Amino acid sequence: MAADAADTEFTSVTTELPDPRRFETGELSPLMCAAEELAAGENTSRQPLLMELSRNISKMLERGEEIAVRKAMRNPSSSAAARALQWALDTALTPATGHGGVNLHLFAIPVLLVVGAQSAQRVSGVLREPHAIRSLFEQTGALGHCRNFGISNALTAMETVEAISWSTLYSVAQAQSWDTSMELGLAPADVDVSAEREAVHLRFISGAALIPTEAPAFVAAAGNVGRWGMRLTKELGKQLAPPDLPLLAIPRAPRSILRATQEGWHAARELGFQLFLSNALRQARTRVGEPDVTISSGSDQSMRIRLTSPFDDLLDQTYVWPLAQTDDLNGIATDIISLLGEMRVERIRVVPTVEDVVDSRRTAH
Repeated sequence: MAADAADTEFTSVTTELPDPRRFETGELSPLMCAAEELAAGENTSRQPLLMELSRNISKMLERGEEIAVRKAMRNPSSSAAARALQWALDTALTPATGHGGVNLHLFAIPVLLVVGAQSAQRVSGVLREPHAIRSLFEQTGALGHCRNFGISNALTAMETVEAISWSTLYSVAQAQSWDTSMELGLAPADVDVSAEREAVHLRFISGAALIPTEAPAFVAAAGNVGRWGMRLTKELGKQLAPPDLPLLAIPRAPRSILRATQEGWHAARELGFQLFLSNALRQARTRVGEPDVTISSGSDQSMRIRLTSPFDDLLDQTYVWPLAQTDDLNGIATDIISLLGEMRVERIRVVPTVEDVVDSRRTAH
């Protein structure tokens, strides 16, 4: 059961958190109305609703109305509607299957870089040998039926990937070959490593594959990360890690550009929390024993997990989990509480109100 925010009694809980995000409450756009209908639809009726919304988005992108689509995505009426709209947008940006001919598929591979250093250092955002990564996929059979396949030499930041024009992605989905007008401008982003603590940095490796319309896309053919993930981890470590810098590169499954950003964002937050919790629990148990854990929603549209102890005022650490509009808040909270249970944390309190987070507590991201 949940304890009141003023209570000092800590118990194991599975209570839902209040949602701190701000959603659109006024008159909804036609896109958002359709997204709400899709989110609320039964399984048997969702496919027709999805395809209709996807076609409407396609027509808007063809007419140069990308700004209106982005506005709806930035101002959803609920997180469920945001996920539904993103689903329809991703469908619109995916090449159609058929018989005969080829499709040009763009993809991105989220890569989680876990880095720690004794002093400030920089990890290059440029892959020295992208051809080695291409060969790796060829040797493991992950290319499937790809006729032509290319990998960028840039490790790109999420902000850059998110800024790619959806109209351009739509044009690529309709194309059967690559030309210079489709240049995405994905610049490399170096990783600045702090000496304070081990941290997770999110980057993306992008690429393109020319695939027969009747064949599975590269994201499906390479979906089993177990076939190639460890080899890519070693290859990235060899190409990226400066001497004497501990670096672990964890690749996730390749996805469409849109899905890669969503899944990469969540994976980075999740791994970051796991590192935080492991280090904070070890510190607490070594010094004072079992900590108290408070899970709350922050006024800055975040979820916060705070570890404290009544026996040590210096033990006060908070992990800040920024919430995207598409995040499933209850699902994330359930996973966090489950992990705390696996780590044998017993004193957990969920705060039933949104807390003001303008304070000076030490935080981890």
